[in-house]
Amino acid sequence: MRISTDGIRNRILKKIYVIVEIKGGFGNQLFQFAFANSLRRMGYKVRVKTNFYEQFENDNFENTYRKLVLPETLFGFKKTNKLTNRLLVWAHKFNKSKKIKKIFGKRNNSFFIKLKDSDYSLEKMNKKVIHLDGYWQNIDYIISNKKYLIESISKNLILKEGFDNCSTSDSVMLNVRRNDYLEMNEELKNNFYEESINYIESKINNIELNIFTDDLSWVQNNDIFSFAKNIYGPEDEPDKVIELFSKMIQHKHFIVGNSTFSLLAAALSEQDDSITIIASPWFRHKDKKNLSKENWIQIENK
Repeated sequence: MRISTDGIRNRILKKIYVIVEIKGGFGNQLFQFAFANSLRRMGYKVRVKTNFYEQFENDNFENTYRKLVLPETLFGFKKTNKLTNRLLVWAHKFNKSKKIKKIFGKRNNSFFIKLKDSDYSLEKMNKKVIHLDGYWQNIDYIISNKKYLIESISKNLILKEGFDNCSTSDSVMLNVRRNDYLEMNEELKNNFYEESINYIESKINNIELNIFTDDLSWVQNNDIFSFAKNIYGPEDEPDKVIELFSKMIQHKHFIVGNSTFSLLAAALSEQDDSITIIASPWFRHKDKKNLSKENWIQIENK
C-alpha cells in the first residue's frame, strides 16, 4: 500500500508537540489563539500554556494587570499541566547551559526548542517539543482565522449578542490607550485623533462617536472629543472586558489607533462599507508591521 506524501507529513507533524504561550490582554490572547489554530490546521498537535496569569492572582499590578478573558476550551484547546510547565522551564535552562553544550554538543538541542516571534520559522519546527512564546501580531492570522475566532468567542453569550447586534447606523468606535504607553512615549497625539475624526466626517454625515479609553480624565478634558455620545472607562475583570468588547463590535466604523483590543473588534466585526482607521506606524519608536488590512485607512502617527 502506497502512502501519500501528505499522509507521511501528517504522521510526522502529529508526533511534534507544540505549546503556544497565551499572555497579555484580550487582543493579544486572540492573536495567540489564531496563531495556535493556524498551526493546528497545518496538522501540528497543539496545546496552550496559560500559567502566565498566575503571577497576577496575589499581586497588585496597577498598569499591566491581566487575566485570561475566555477559557482555552472555548477555542478548542487543552492547556498544559503544572508538571509540563515546570519541565519547559527546565528544558529551556538545559538548552541554554554552556556546560551542557560542551558535553553534548549539538545533540542536546535535538529534542526541545523555544522560539520567540522574531526567531520563528517553519524550518525551525523540527524538534519533538516546541515552545512558542510570542504575540504573533500579524493581521494575516486574524484574516485566515476570522470565522474560527468569531465562532469560538460567540460561545460566550454576551459576545454573541454583540455580533448579533452589529450596527447598520453610522456609529463610530474610537479607542484611546494612554496609561502604559505614556511610559513608553508611544501614546497617540491629538493630531491623529483630529485627522481620523475629520476623515470620517468627510465621508459620513452626523456620526455617533463612542470612545473607549484607559484615561478617562484626559479624554473628558480634551475638546476634540466634546461631541462624543458615550465615553467608556477601563476595565480589568474578565466579565467587564467582555462587556466592553461586545459594545465595541456593535459599531460600524472604527478608529483603532494602536491598540490590539480595538483592532480585533474592528477586524472581526467590520462590514463591507465600514471605515476603519489605524495609526501608521503603530509605534513611533519600534514599528510593528502586518497589522493593517489593505482596505484600512492609515493615518500618520507623528
